[in-house]
Formats: sequence, structure tokens, C-alpha cells
Amino acid sequence: MADLTTILNQRIKKSEHTSKMSAMAQQSATGNLSSFAGVFGVAELNQKERDSIELILKEYADKDQDIENDLRQLLSITSEVKAINNQAALLHGERIKKAHTILIQYRDGAFTAWLMNAYGNRQTPYNLMQYYEFHESIPKDLRPQLEAMPRQAIYTLASRTGSLVKKQEIVKKYNGETKAEILHLIRQLFPLDQDDKRKQKVGETIIQSLHKIYKNLQDAQLSTSEKKRIRALLQDLQQLV
Repeated sequence: MADLTTILNQRIKKSEHTSKMSAMAQQSATGNLSSFAGVFGVAELNQKERDSIELILKEYADKDQDIENDLRQLLSITSEVKAINNQAALLHGERIKKAHTILIQYRDGAFTAWLMNAYGNRQTPYNLMQYYEFHESIPKDLRPQLEAMPRQAIYTLASRTGSLVKKQEIVKKYNGETKAEILHLIRQLFPLDQDDKRKQKVGETIIQSLHKIYKNLQDAQLSTSEKKRIRALLQDLQQLV
């Protein structure tokens, strides 16, 4: 027969666990507890991001909706989504780096073959690995600033050959600029070599992409908000060419 003291102790522990779970459920229901608060580093959105979300609510709101309350919740959700995406990128990058360390000991092509097997392409995992390496190379107090930057800009910055100090300066001075603005700065400070294949293809790729966008816009049914965002992007493009 089981010891009476042991049984009582088990019941007490179960009761304590149930009480804790109930308290957590109550906190979650009232918005005081995030399901991953202790796992992901959630950073506040910058003013441009906040304004963009507020604009969406105002654009699509009906009379009876509580925009102020909904905005507060959406800002929190968006911050959490960004934190999840960032953590996922770092976890991918860390594991790709480990695979690279193993496969670099094999004949040429082994790592690429593994990337194709695991991801179906090479560019995405290469970007993730370079992001992870760059993230790990900068001071910890700069990492939240890096994580707030547009992802494509981070990939480009991480992949360019050049001074780590200069790269850190770009991260340090980031203040909510658009992806186009940051990419323009990166290309100025870290230009590609003349024989770099990425430089040779970029112009033609941009032209082809613009042709596709033009065709899509001819038949597109756009909202007022979407038109405003497209016009803003067009202004950014005009500044770059």
C-alpha cells in the first residue's frame, strides 16, 4: 500500500499546480500574460508601424467598432508576430550554421545538396545563416535594433563584404526608415564588385519586376489605403533612380 504521506504530498502538489494554471489562465484572459512572454523578446513597434496599423483600422472601421481598444490589441499582436518571425529566423540560421560546420568537411557541393534537400532552394537558407552570423557578431545591446529593421535589408547588410564597425553604425542609426531607404544606404557604403554576378543581374531583374507590376496594376481593384501605400513606394523608387 502506498504511504499516506506520499499520497497527501502528491495531492497538495497537484492542487498547487492547478491553482497556478488557473491563475495563469485568468491572467491570459485579462491580457496580462503572453503565451510566450518568457521565450520571445517582444520589442515595441516604431511610430511608422503603429501609424500604419491605425490607418488600416480607420480605413475599414464601421460605426460601432472600438478602434482604440482594437488598436491596442493589434499593436501587441503585431509585436508578438514580429518576435516569433525573428526567433524562427535565428533558430533556422543556427541550425543551418551547424549543418555547414559538418558538411564543410565533405567534398564541394555537399552543403548545397543538403540545402536543396532541406529547403528546396539555396538563397533562403543562405540568407538565414548570414543573418544568424551577423546577429551573433554584434553587441547584445544592438540586437533588438537589428531585429526591428526590415528583414531584406538585414540580409543584404549581412551578405556584403566590409567593415563590421560600419555595419554596426547602420544598425545603431536605424530609426524606422523604409526598406528602400536602408538598401540605398547599404549599396552606397558597401558597393558590389564589378564582377559580382549579383550586380550584373540586378538591373535586368528590376526591369522585369516593374513590367510585371505594371501589368498587374492595370486590372487591379485597389482600396484607398492600398493606393496611398503604392504611391509612397513609387516616391521611394523615384528617389533611388
